Amino acid sequence: MLDYQEISRILGKYFRAFSFVLLIPLATAIYFQWIAPPEMHPQPHSAKAFAWTLALCAAVSGIFSYFGKNGSGQLARRESIFLVVCIWIVTAIISACPFYLSRTLTHPLDAYFEAMSGLTTTGATMISPKTYHPETNEEISVYYTNPHVPNKTYTFRGTVDPIRDPQTGLVLYSGVEAVSKAVLLWRSLLQWIGGMGIVIICLTILPALGVGGKFLYQMEATGPIKEGINPRARETASSLWRLYLALTLMETALLFVTNADMPLFDAICISLSNISTGGFSVRNENIASYQSGVTESIVLIFMILGSINFSLYFHALHLKFFRINVPDFSLFLATALVGCLIVSFFLIGQPQSGLEGGFATYSWMEALRQGSFQALSVQTSTGFITANYDRWPFASQMFMLLLMFIGGMSGSTAGGIKTSRFYILYKIVLHRLESLYRPDSVRKLKIGSSEIDDKNALTVLSFFCIVAFFTAFGVIAFVLDGIDPETSFGLMACMMNNVGIAFRAAGPTDSLAFLSNTSKLFSTGWMLLGRLEFYVILLLVLPSFWKNR
Repeated sequence: MLDYQEISRILGKYFRAFSFVLLIPLATAIYFQWIAPPEMHPQPHSAKAFAWTLALCAAVSGIFSYFGKNGSGQLARRESIFLVVCIWIVTAIISACPFYLSRTLTHPLDAYFEAMSGLTTTGATMISPKTYHPETNEEISVYYTNPHVPNKTYTFRGTVDPIRDPQTGLVLYSGVEAVSKAVLLWRSLLQWIGGMGIVIICLTILPALGVGGKFLYQMEATGPIKEGINPRARETASSLWRLYLALTLMETALLFVTNADMPLFDAICISLSNISTGGFSVRNENIASYQSGVTESIVLIFMILGSINFSLYFHALHLKFFRINVPDFSLFLATALVGCLIVSFFLIGQPQSGLEGGFATYSWMEALRQGSFQALSVQTSTGFITANYDRWPFASQMFMLLLMFIGGMSGSTAGGIKTSRFYILYKIVLHRLESLYRPDSVRKLKIGSSEIDDKNALTVLSFFCIVAFFTAFGVIAFVLDGIDPETSFGLMACMMNNVGIAFRAAGPTDSLAFLSNTSKLFSTGWMLLGRLEFYVILLLVLPSFWKNR
């Protein structure tokens, strides 16, 4: 049997700490509701929603603490695996409460989807503007037809009411801009928490977790290579946390100082979403709404910084530059460069596709600017947008789709398969080919100076098989639920790789409000599978996992 008392003890302490996190959006909601001038916040207020959520989180903490009061103080391997999954699922439930209680999203499943999308840094959203008949002012449905599948039309309703001028009745804000400021901050904060990993935060703030602490960190860290910066897992997590915070503050300052038209609130939310490679935005037109090449450049730079193995920063700070020269880093930079060039190349001379449409054609400079931004946005799994790439040539879209699966470096906040796994796969194939014509030679399989043993090599190969299986299974599931194949494949790439943007019905100008409840439920599962990189979840379905020792 699992040590449920110890699991409850840890969960109790974790959710007690998570209660303090909720104070940030609660304070923001109180400020805009009762302190700031009313014209600063015409959107619905959400102080009560966050207050009730805080009370719920404290109650959950108390319940777990009560049942875990006789915990052993030691967390074994099986308990660590189960604890990781529990933390993600229950945290998403609590995190969904502000969306639902504030009536931002009126369906519980939509609220849970939004919370899971934030925590897994996917960035896909259910927030969609409601549309009304101009004469009768009655709400009407939204229709979308894939031009490549003209016999399939999606019919759905928006999720967010517009903010109207009380005198004229004209729409002032719609979509995500009609949402409470505190709720918008909460969305970005969820991505920031999930980017470094709520389990890593758990390791930082809780007392020593015994023998399970290091394994808990390994279960949470992404990629096949779990490089520790310090000998102890808690010290490693604390070091990562400080670096993560420093990069976030740096980006916030740069965005605010270099763009006079960017409010501090926007700069904070963008930074929280960007360094975590999450992609939630506070504007309907995303990064394109700021109309600033400098802003785009800063966002692009920090996309890359969030996709680099965080241990390399510590090596650089300690002047150990020789440890930065690893194949994974070189492969990531090379892939990013080639991806930017290829996506941009096919745009030259094509009609520009801004979020509101375009009239001119892409010059090579404009093609490089928008093509590079979108290519890096999908490879780093950030999901920010500056153009309607769904109107781009198929060649550019195809390479963007490939970049979604490649992803960033191991040990970063980025999603995707990770470049280190592709490098290991290349070395395995090369090693196998050489053994065919040199069967007597003994060669070690290495990535940089680290030797890859047979167990790790088999794990990487298994990972590619798992990705292929779940991609095919997921596409079939979406198609059977009535979604066209193009949208289905883009959705699976979006969900499993935690990218947040896809193609066709799930394109850059649309939300995922068109999904059925079944597809929403599937999608939350894919997001969590991708964020925890499959193995942790799959272990729980093995009968042997639940057998007594």
